[in-house]
Formats: sequence, C-alpha cells, structure tokens
Amino acid sequence: MLPLLRLLCFLLPLLLPLLLPLAVSAKSSPATTTFAGRLILPPNSKSYSNVAVTLNSGEYNAVSDIDGGFAFYNLPLGIYQMDVLATAHAFPNVRISIDEEDGVVKTRCNLYLYTGAEKQAVKCGGEEGLTLPALAAYGYFESRPPFSIMGLFKNPMLLMMLFSGGMMWYMPKMMEGMDPEQKAQLEKQMAMQSDPQAMLADLFGGGDDKDAAPKKAKAVTGGSGDANNKKGRRGKRG
Repeated sequence: MLPLLRLLCFLLPLLLPLLLPLAVSAKSSPATTTFAGRLILPPNSKSYSNVAVTLNSGEYNAVSDIDGGFAFYNLPLGIYQMDVLATAHAFPNVRISIDEEDGVVKTRCNLYLYTGAEKQAVKCGGEEGLTLPALAAYGYFESRPPFSIMGLFKNPMLLMMLFSGGMMWYMPKMMEGMDPEQKAQLEKQMAMQSDPQAMLADLFGGGDDKDAAPKKAKAVTGGSGDANNKKGRRGKRG
C-alpha cells in the first residue's frame, strides 16, 4: 500500500499540467446540438432524394435521403435561416433559434410560408425534429389546351376568310336588286378602282374635265345657232 501511495504522489505533479488544460477546455467549449427534420411531399407525388437543405445561405449544408430526412450535426448556439433547394416542390422558409437555458440546449422554430408572411411557431425539438411539408409543386410548363371548334373562330385569319367568302356570295344577290342607275354607278366605281389613276383624278375633281368639255362645246354651238336664227327673222321682217 505504501509503495502505491508513493507512486501516486510522484506521478500526480507530472500529470496535473496535462489534465488541467483538458478540464478547462471541456468546461469552456461551446454547447452544440444536432438539428434534424423531414421533408413531406404532397400526396401522389414521386419521392426523391438528394435535396439540398442549407442554413444561412450555405454556411451549413445537408442532403435529404430517400425518405426526406436530413440532419445538421454539431450546430453551435445561434440563429439560422433554413432553405430547401428543391427543384420540384416549393417549401416554406424556417427560422431556427438555438440557445441554452440552465445548461439545457433548446431549439425553437418559426415557419414563414412566403417572404413577408406572418411567422408560425412549429415544433422542431426532440428526436422527431422538424416536419416540413411542401407547399406546392412547381409548374415549369403550361399544359396544352384541348382542341376546341369554338377556338377556331378566335383566329383572325379564319374570320377574314369567312368574311371574304360571305361578301363574294352576297354581292351578286345585292346587284340583282339594285336599280339600273345604281348598278351603272357601282360598275363605274369598280372600273375606277381597277385604274388607280382614274380613281385619283375623280377624287380630286380631274375626272369632270372630260364631261365638261362636251358640255362647253354644246353650249357654244347652241349659242351660235340662236344668233343665226335671230338674224334670219330680222331679214324676213325687213
């Protein structure tokens, strides 16, 4: 017994400098915790794994498994912003607060459905951790609308074709019920439309020159005839 006590008295001064830093570091080391959770997909959705889950925009990273579970190990005390970087579904944002009270590490979580929404306190402690359901599935492509006959009438080209065909069918019937004068005038207008130069001349008053010339000649010849008749009458009286 005496030799053992002598050995301890000899080794204790030697081991004390080595054990003291370990005790101090163990006492002063910050508390850490493990934060776990699970991603829940909507019903009838195809499950997928390897979904990236980040804290504070990539400061800590985790990847989900085939069941949607993920975990962050050795997280120090603090406040974290968790984001789920899924490509098929949209997940809400989660604010995680990890602090220590009376030597016990406590984790609190607030859920935000979208940016600026009111916070919702959710349970995220214990063995189960955080259960985070997906909000909705992303829609990258617009579904093709089904075939509709009424949708054809929304096409402007089809409407123009129908209008042109209707006018071609109705114009001959409209011509049959017109007066001869109106019909002749319409034919004249159609002929002028085929000749743009004549149409412009008629539009600016140049087309009346042809009709005005015969009228002036007729007026001149008519005036000379009246003068000759008056001279003949005066000769007979004399």
